[in-house]
Amino acid sequence: MMRALFLALPVLTASLACGQWDLPVRLELTGDSTIDRHVTGLAAPREATDGTPAFAEREHRATWIRAQGVNALTGDWPLQALPLGGELLRITVVPDSTNTGAVTLALPGTGAVPLVKYATVPLDSADLTAGIPVDLVYDGAAWQVISPLPSPCPPGLFPASRDVCIERLPTPSANFYAAANGCATRQLRLCTFGEWIAACTLPNGILLNSIVDYEWVDHAANSANDAKSIGLNNNTFLPDCLSGSTRVPITVLSYRCCADR
Repeated sequence: MMRALFLALPVLTASLACGQWDLPVRLELTGDSTIDRHVTGLAAPREATDGTPAFAEREHRATWIRAQGVNALTGDWPLQALPLGGELLRITVVPDSTNTGAVTLALPGTGAVPLVKYATVPLDSADLTAGIPVDLVYDGAAWQVISPLPSPCPPGLFPASRDVCIERLPTPSANFYAAANGCATRQLRLCTFGEWIAACTLPNGILLNSIVDYEWVDHAANSANDAKSIGLNNNTFLPDCLSGSTRVPITVLSYRCCADR
């Protein structure tokens, strides 16, 4: 009886102890209950050689990075500076803005590293959305985006938002009915008022710099007889993202088409 009691004491003492373990062999926990088969009290990793506790892995504590900027993103390593070496390093980045073009990410000690999709393709505008996490893998030269991204735009169109593509150049000389049919024959559609304005006000200026005339948009004109046009200032007749008017639908104007991404 005395010997049995003596042997039990070290076991009880060990079960209450906390610390870091450095073992060269596999560790197997064989306690009778689940409370006896897990290790608690381990800190998140601070060194490159530290192990990662399950909770830190589940919560992305070792890989979760919040990035600032629009196209030139910057951020800090979450816990430690991870080497950009030959291994496929994976991180999760949460941007604070929606991008408007090709993107780079600079972390302490790395400089600006490009983000690409489909192995070599720079990101399009609105591929990153503010507050939406994206998973990245470093391939030795760039961060590869491995999260699902919006579909690429058809040829001749560019992203107006995460959901919509719009034509880079307008088609001239069509009435409203011909414009709507012209888009439909190409499996596209006239842009709505809001989509056109969103594209026109992008910092890249692609649409604004291509305006040559009023353009038809598919939006109610608060009139039983007119359709909506937009694109020129009514006083200066210069390109303007926020000015427009209404026209009789048989008026000949420019138009451009949109597509869902």
